[in-house]
Amino acid sequence: MNSVLPDADRIPGAAAPKGALRIAKRILGGIVAVALSATLIGSAFFRPAFDGGLHLVSRFPLGEWFASLPNHLWWVFLFGIFSASMAPLRAFRWGFTLPKPKPAYSDRYHSVAIGLLGNNVIPGKFGEALRAMALTRFTEKRGKPTTFALSLGTIIVCKVLDLVALLVLVVLSPSGPFFGGASGFGTSLTGVAIAVPTLVAALFLGARYVPRLADLLERKGKYPKLRNVLREFAVGVAASGSPLRIGLAFAGTLVAISAVATGYTIALYGAGVQAGLFSGVVLLAAVTLGQSPPGVPAGLGMYYLSCTWAARLLGATPEQAATLAVLTHLMTVISHLSVGAVSVVIRRVKVRDLLPRGVGKKQAASS
Repeated sequence: MNSVLPDADRIPGAAAPKGALRIAKRILGGIVAVALSATLIGSAFFRPAFDGGLHLVSRFPLGEWFASLPNHLWWVFLFGIFSASMAPLRAFRWGFTLPKPKPAYSDRYHSVAIGLLGNNVIPGKFGEALRAMALTRFTEKRGKPTTFALSLGTIIVCKVLDLVALLVLVVLSPSGPFFGGASGFGTSLTGVAIAVPTLVAALFLGARYVPRLADLLERKGKYPKLRNVLREFAVGVAASGSPLRIGLAFAGTLVAISAVATGYTIALYGAGVQAGLFSGVVLLAAVTLGQSPPGVPAGLGMYYLSCTWAARLLGATPEQAATLAVLTHLMTVISHLSVGAVSVVIRRVKVRDLLPRGVGKKQAASS
């Protein structure tokens, strides 16, 4: 006996509750992220007090602090130069992890710059995916395409090298937890010291066994697109597998990290914190590790929390720590947006150029 009831998907508005629930979850997630980020940012300026009931008190006179900000412009400008140097230095280092023949330096540079732009515009730290897609599009125009999966594999290798170099520089720094006064930072580094070898091992295992997984899928005649992606990704991870290329890539990483750390050292001295010539790497490590996980719902707040915490470990007053958090974050955003915007203009990049092929075609058809 056939049912006389209509199918659920034929009832007008039947799918609405699911769609409304999905939208409500996103709105709720956004509200939680904003509230959490505002709380973490506020911790740089206020602290809880319990005398006479729970309330917030200012860590320092806010009016005087705000009036003093223009006095820091000289070091903010210098910090911006070192922050912007991340793009050319990372592009140079990237050449050692990409397979030969490696893409032109200009393509690598503009891809990195667009990735920095994406990290400051797209929530969730998806700028690295944008960087990989940009390189794919640029190399396609030259007739020597570097696939997205291959490019992303090399970027993951670069990110692991970043963590290793950062860990090495912090350990060796006279201002670090082992030779300096930032002893409270040692516990945080323990987790990094465990995670880095795990990531390195995962990369080597992935380069070896991911192609075998693709072969298995091929024998079963399943998922042809996924097979190609897996193989290209493994090639990207394994491209810098020789000791010489890894050594050169690591040397380039040390230079890039040191340049940015120098900017933070200048910022510390400019704010009045006498923490040593190598103190900037401790501050850089704090803000980097605090924001590393993709999709952190309060990335801006985590920057303020990590920066002020590390600055106080290095001897900064609450006022100096707040100054460092506000001005270094502001200048980082400005410098990264600037280099990225210039690359977008020079390369005449459109939004659909950085989308997957199917999405880009649909967008072009609808426009």
